[in-house]
Amino acid sequence: MRTLIFRNLAELRQNYWFWPSLLTAVAFFLGLLLPFLDEALGAEWMEAVPFLRPTGVDGARAILTTLAGATLGVAGVAFSITIVAVNFASSNYGPRLIGNFMGDRMNQIVLGILVSTFVYCITVLSTVHAQNQVLEAEMGAFVPQLSVLFSLVLTLVSVGSLIGYIHHVPESINIMNLVAQIGTKLRASILRTLDEEAERRRDSVTVDVSAWRTRPLDAGSTLRAAGPGYLQQIDVSGLEGLAGEMDGRIVIHRTPGDFLTRGEPILTAHPQVEEKMVERLRAHVTQGTNRTEMQDILFLSDQLVEVLTRALSPGVNDPNTAILCLDWLRAGLSAFALGEGQAPPEPEGRVLYARVTFAAMLTRSFGNMRQHVAADRSVTLHAIAVLTDLAVVATNETMVRAIRGELDRLGAAAADRLPDRVGRAEAEAALIEAHRRIAGRADEEIGASTVREPE
Repeated sequence: MRTLIFRNLAELRQNYWFWPSLLTAVAFFLGLLLPFLDEALGAEWMEAVPFLRPTGVDGARAILTTLAGATLGVAGVAFSITIVAVNFASSNYGPRLIGNFMGDRMNQIVLGILVSTFVYCITVLSTVHAQNQVLEAEMGAFVPQLSVLFSLVLTLVSVGSLIGYIHHVPESINIMNLVAQIGTKLRASILRTLDEEAERRRDSVTVDVSAWRTRPLDAGSTLRAAGPGYLQQIDVSGLEGLAGEMDGRIVIHRTPGDFLTRGEPILTAHPQVEEKMVERLRAHVTQGTNRTEMQDILFLSDQLVEVLTRALSPGVNDPNTAILCLDWLRAGLSAFALGEGQAPPEPEGRVLYARVTFAAMLTRSFGNMRQHVAADRSVTLHAIAVLTDLAVVATNETMVRAIRGELDRLGAAAADRLPDRVGRAEAEAALIEAHRRIAGRADEEIGASTVREPE
């Protein structure tokens, strides 16, 4: 059940039909129910309100028709603006960032408000009729006064949402806001992973999972992928319950974010169990066409790296954006480095799996960007400073060794790829200074390496 809920929620977050459809359904039922309330109240209540006057049949029809046509037209324009913004972000920042815009709740709700206002006006319009128009001499003129007033309120809401939407669209494609959004998610995901390790047995907690082994053990029943797709989520709590039920252990072989083809092993249950139990294990594993950020924290760091590498491509050549990505990557990795480190695997646990470590994220991130960073003098110097600051806040020597290794590899790449002799000399001097500061990191101030020196 949890896996089914996860799959549906992940799809709804990046789906443009859910909120517009929900709001449209609500507007349709309001358009049916409010006229009944109008019929019960009549128009006498308007006499107690000085600034309200009853609207005639023709006036109500004109108001509702005008509002319906206007809101539908604005909804079309808003949808067009959204498509243009998505296309711009995809071509400039990377196609994998489209999900950030598709999952933007503001865009979905604004489109839903505009469409639902149109549906409400049309629904109420169908209840307005003149005397003897429907049934001769049996039905008098009817104008749902309260419903018409509510349509004006919806129009004001639509105008306000349109103003907010026009402000929101350029803000959402601002590269500084976009990178900050990804960086904030990355830091929050890392903090959640570290803080909730002790609470991973709770069903409401999402944990980040990595592979314990890459090959199945000889004995036991192995759950294999039924088809191609990315491993999105593993319900460790549910697997622990099944492991206790069968009085055995489960070994996880793959990590959320890994791409699987049909027949590849996902996990193995020990001792060997019946096929029915294997299918119950499958219910706690989610596969899909895309990577998600729910358990795959490397997905977010990969997004920052993608923006950085595009910024340093010859066609763009934007080192300031690359430096911005490094700053937000440092925010996430600092949260990792300030932690006590991931808990070691528990050989006696019911479910055996490893966790994504600081060293793994550091190596993956800087390894994928190194050849691009090393070709730019300013970005290289900033990357060295970022790595130095990470080493200062690192809580154990394993992290420091990983950072030293990345510094040496970046220095070697810069010596090979920086085009001018002065830049290479600056990078070499910065590398020497970085190792000096790391050696005396106990006396270094946090963040001192990335402080901008006065000119």
